[in-house]
Amino acid sequence: MSLSGALSNAISGLTANARGTTVISANIANALNPEYGRRELILTTDIQQTSGGVRVAQVTRHSDPILAYQTRMASAEYAGHSARAAFDIDAERLIGSIDTLGSIAGNLTRFEAALLSAASDPSSYTRLKSLSVEAETFVSSLRAASDGLDDLRSRADQQIASGVDQINLGLSQLEDLNARIMSAKHLGQDTNGLMDQRDAVLDQVSEFVPLHVVERDSGKIAVFTAQGRTLLDESAVKLSFVRTPIVLAHMNVGNGLVSRLQIDGQDVDVPGAGMLNGGGLAAHFELRDVIVPKSQARLDGIARDVIERFGPGGPDTSLSPGDPGIFTDAGLAFAVADEAGLAGRVSLNAALISTSPELWRWRDGINAAVQGDAGNSDLLMGLQAQMSAQQLPGSSALDTGAQTLVGHLQQLSSEVASNRVRSDEAKSSAWARLDDARQATAVDGVNTDRELQHLIALEKAYAANARVVQVVDDMLSELLGI
Repeated sequence: MSLSGALSNAISGLTANARGTTVISANIANALNPEYGRRELILTTDIQQTSGGVRVAQVTRHSDPILAYQTRMASAEYAGHSARAAFDIDAERLIGSIDTLGSIAGNLTRFEAALLSAASDPSSYTRLKSLSVEAETFVSSLRAASDGLDDLRSRADQQIASGVDQINLGLSQLEDLNARIMSAKHLGQDTNGLMDQRDAVLDQVSEFVPLHVVERDSGKIAVFTAQGRTLLDESAVKLSFVRTPIVLAHMNVGNGLVSRLQIDGQDVDVPGAGMLNGGGLAAHFELRDVIVPKSQARLDGIARDVIERFGPGGPDTSLSPGDPGIFTDAGLAFAVADEAGLAGRVSLNAALISTSPELWRWRDGINAAVQGDAGNSDLLMGLQAQMSAQQLPGSSALDTGAQTLVGHLQQLSSEVASNRVRSDEAKSSAWARLDDARQATAVDGVNTDRELQHLIALEKAYAANARVVQVVDDMLSELLGI
């Protein structure tokens, strides 16, 4: 081999060593970056040089599409379970249990105790006033729980709007990155950095909708939901959603008072036939349109039971059909057709509030013409008996069997507590699956020990090539000195 050939080979080796060092440095620097795809330098013989030498063929970016798909599916599942778990925690806080201070069931127990206290001395103004206070506190806790559920629906609606904006932004970024990657490939430029960015965007979008990604020969990708709905293929779809600032109990998709999701101007059902199920977006739709309304209906059913137990036909014989009872619908008699949101309107009859000058009506009847015997406790005892009376509920949202008022509340409290435990377990399981998927992806990621071994090998190769250059330089110097 000629001196020029040896020098050419050594210089090509030094060039490859420099490129390899850059690749290894980038790998080590991004060892903890989950969106980074490990790079590997591929070398080949330089066939353009008669003396041989080495040439950088390409820098390969390692990625496993199957693991990426599994990770994104697990991410979407975890986001959905997280949304449900957050709701169940809030629902348990709003409803509470009988031993929780300020809970609905706890306030009902205090109201019952006040009834017994007043019945033991019906002539006591102080005990009647205390009874009014406890009754007001009880219905106030029903209203607070109802308002809290409205807030949770409003929050879900807000999360939907935010999710739609982020999905649209992500799809727009993917469309732009597709074009840039294809252009860079056409020009022979490195596209690995752009692919890292694209994977990061895909991971962000997959929290809202589980994604299936297909890479084309051109370098572009097509993005579909796990159920097969196209989100990006050449051009991105456009999701639309109109946020409702305050979502109340009577508002739903059916009456048009809350917004549907639209894709390219067409209404889609989420969850349902819209094929966007499985992620955070579908979870928030389910919360807004199914889960929270179901809880609200149960609470409204209990409020109706409260009104009907202590209304006309009950212990207070001074009430006629159509009269507001002890508990009212915002001061009026309850109308069967207006049950939605009743828990947010239930109130104590104005004749019995703690500031009323006629608290004797607890003892003698709301519509009594005059005061009766101050020692008569029959009505108060009858009201207390209504608490434990087994009655068929008027609301279809409650179980069909006869139940006491306390039983209805205990059943609701038990249900929300059970839901919280189940959703927390589901969230934990989803996190375990996501963590396993990430760990599996990390196995093929950057191994710093391996990268340092490669760096040592490059150092030795660099030293060898540098020695060749030095020897050639010395030999040329000797030749020129002759």
